[in-house]
This record gives sequence, C-alpha cells and structure tokens, in this order.
Amino acid sequence: MRRRSTTVARAAVALALGAVLAGCGTTVPMSRQVAAGSGLGGPSAAADGLTATTGGTGASGSGGAVSTGAVSGSSGAVPAAGSSGGGATGTTGAGLPTAGGGTAAQPPIEIGTYYLNGGNAALASAGFGGLVIPDSKPVFDAFVRYLNAHGGLAGRRIEPVYYEYNEGGDPHGQDAAACSTFTQDHHVFLVLGGINSGAGDLLPCLAQHNVPLVSAATGGDQQFFARYHRYAYEPGQLNFTAGLELLVADLQSQGYLAGVHKVGVVQYPGTIYDNAVNQGLVPALSRVGLKLDDRVTTSSNTDNGAIATASTSAVLKFKTDGIDLVLFMTPGGAAETYFMQGANQQGYSPKYGIWSADSPTILATTAPHAQLAKAKGVGYLPGLDVATGQDPTATTPQAKKCLALGKSMGLDESGLGNPLIRTMCDVMAVLLGAIDGNPAVTRDTALFEKGVDALGASIAPASTFAMRWTPGHHDAVDGFRRLTFDQGCGCFAYTGSTRRIPRP
Repeated sequence: MRRRSTTVARAAVALALGAVLAGCGTTVPMSRQVAAGSGLGGPSAAADGLTATTGGTGASGSGGAVSTGAVSGSSGAVPAAGSSGGGATGTTGAGLPTAGGGTAAQPPIEIGTYYLNGGNAALASAGFGGLVIPDSKPVFDAFVRYLNAHGGLAGRRIEPVYYEYNEGGDPHGQDAAACSTFTQDHHVFLVLGGINSGAGDLLPCLAQHNVPLVSAATGGDQQFFARYHRYAYEPGQLNFTAGLELLVADLQSQGYLAGVHKVGVVQYPGTIYDNAVNQGLVPALSRVGLKLDDRVTTSSNTDNGAIATASTSAVLKFKTDGIDLVLFMTPGGAAETYFMQGANQQGYSPKYGIWSADSPTILATTAPHAQLAKAKGVGYLPGLDVATGQDPTATTPQAKKCLALGKSMGLDESGLGNPLIRTMCDVMAVLLGAIDGNPAVTRDTALFEKGVDALGASIAPASTFAMRWTPGHHDAVDGFRRLTFDQGCGCFAYTGSTRRIPRP
C-alpha cells in the first residue's frame, strides 16, 4: 500500500453527515408532524397520544439566493437548494410560507454545512481504491429543498452556507477558515456536520462564537462532551470513554477474553484519545482482571504516512511483548488497516476487539481477512458496521421509512457508500424536535439545548438502534448489538438482539 500524507486519513472512512426535513398539516407542532408523516424518527404520534394528519404540500417554489463560503478553488456556482426558482411563494397544508416565501416577520435562516473535495483521489493514492467518500452536499441540498417546500424551519426558509475542505490543505488553517465563514462572513443558526480536516479545531471555534455543531461524527471523550454540552450534538455517536468501557465489558461477557494475558492499544495523539484510554479503557480492563501492557501513540491523526509508520511499527512491539489482544482508539479504520496488514506480513495473529469507531465495514474491505477471522466486538451504527444488504436485521423499521423518503426526493443510499440518508433523517428529527421549545428559532443555545434534552428517548432513529438525549452530554446512542466477523461473506455481521448501553 502506498503511503501519502493526506488530511483525510480519518475522514476518508468516517461518516459524512448533514441535513434537513419537514412536513404536514395540523395544529400539532411541526417537528411532531414531520416525525409522524415523513419517515423521520422524531417523537411519534403514538408516543404523544396524537393522530397524525397529513396536509397537502402546496406550491413548492424554491427561489432565493444561495449563500456560499468556500475555500479557494471551490466552485463559485453551487447547485444547491433554493437556486432553482424565481421567488414564487406558496403555502403548505399548514399554511406556512414555502421556499420562495419569507416575510419581514420571518426572515430566512442560515444553516452551515461542509464537505470535502479531492478525498477520493487521496484514497486511491493511499491504496484505498476500493473505498469511496460519499458526497454529503447533494443529500443536504435535497433535504433543504424538501424542507423549504414544506414551510422551512419553523416557517423560515433555509439558506445554506457552505464551506469546502480541500484534500491536501492545512488542516488547522481550513478549520479556522470554515469557522470564519460560518461565524463572521455569515451568522449561521447552527452547523450540520460533514467531512472536514480531522484536526478537531472547528467545534471549539464555533463554541467560542456560540454556534452549535450537530452531527459532526468526529467524536470525543466523556470530558469533551461534558465541556461542550451546549454545542456538540451527536445523534449517532457514543463518546470514546463509554465506547471502550462497553467494548471490554461485553467482550468479557462473551467469553472472548478467556486466555488473554496481555493487552495493547494503538491510539491517536491528543487529549480526547488520552482521556478515553486512561479513563475508559484502563479502568475497564482492571474490572475484568487485566491491565494495559502496551500503548503506541501515532504522531498524527491526519497524516496518513505517519499513521501507517506508527501502526506497522506497533506490530513488532506487540508481537515481541506477547500482546494477545489488540484494541484501537483510532477512529476511521486507517490505523487498524495498516496494523493488520503489517501483522499479516509478520505472521502475528492476536485477538482483536472491534467497535463502530473502527469502521468494521471498512476493515472488511481493506484488512486481511485472516487477521479478522477471530475478531469480535460491539456495534451501534449499522451503516459502518455491516455491509448493505448482507444483514437484513440491520435495517430498522424507521430506517426503511427514511430510505423510502429519500427515494421520494431522488436519493438512493446504496450508491452513496455511506448511510447519509438515514443520518439526515435523524439529524433533522432532532433539529425539528428541539425547536418545538424555540419556535422563533432564536440564537439562544441554552434554549436549543433544553429542547434537545426534552426529547429524551422519544425519537425512533434511522441510523442507529436506539437514541436517548441526556442533560449534560449529547452523545445520544443508546443501544448496541454484538459483532463478529463472518468468513463466509467476508464481512462483519450482527449476532443477538439489541442491548442497552450502560450509562452512569
């Protein structure tokens, strides 16, 4: 495999997120109508004791200028939502202004998102030619068009603000420029995540400007989510501290740790990874009578060459030291792949504990199957855990409704290489539910947080098995299933039923 410095070593195999939805026509709050009538997994009519009534869609004019905020080299003309009409106004069955609307009392609202340019070429150059980075922008645009045609966000037309990350650019510089686009060039209500540099600077910068980031899929340890509880909202993520605790505890309950004497971990550098290992993995191992014997930290989490060098070097160290269980705190799959390739070349076959952060579907494509043969673990993101169509139990009823909604908008997730549509449904169910308590869509982050917390476990998610919003930290995944590698299909598969994730 060729090694090339790239800003997408992690991002290339991570979830690309984004976007929006609405609908219907009764006096029930907008988000609850959407959840009941459109395939979004918001608070259901049954949960509210309500009967959903679907109104007409009315006119669907989608005029209005598109706001773009891109780094140099990006396309000036973006075929985005709101760019196809001439400003005609219409109404939905609920009597709300459609995309061409907007009054002095209800001005348009800006929502930011970002996406990556050049990532697929970088993947091919790095030797991951079998993988594709899905383009989140068309999915975001389609959902915005749909929402604007059905009344916008609380009656306000959405104007997208874009930032384009370029592969090969300075990670920290691009995060700073993206933050400037969203908070200075524009004043967005919030930012919906996509694929960025992986440097981790964007959220802290947005927080300084009082702008929430929803579904960035970059993750964080338990302290990170506590610190940024008003700004970091992840419908489909589990914090790294809890994830490592869950992995070890469940491997023990499966009997997988029998015969394990020494444990090693490969991790990325940085406080959130250090904290996850120190406060999650180390105590979890102690509770099952083990300790962390070896720990290798890569010198970078964005430079593919550095990740490859450290990961393959770890193989010799672990093999020499007799490590018989290998774990990873390197989200995305790059370090895992390099380690397993090196282990295969050196005739080293330890046990592996794998979880959703490792992107199991990626490993099934890039890592030697001989290394994965004994792998077991836990998963909570079907789109990253199991191959599409190879495990029908991975698609929940809500996911099926969401995918049908996507098809009605001309979207087909099977061609995206990632569960973007399911993620969009969940993101927008949360957004629409949260503004029930903030109908004016004000820039009051405390009010937005209160609205999210009020959702509790009421949302039936499309991208994961269970979701629960808890005050003080907003990594909302609440259910998981066990994972095992199936030699027959050369893929990971789920076993058993959905289990609740233990939380303090």
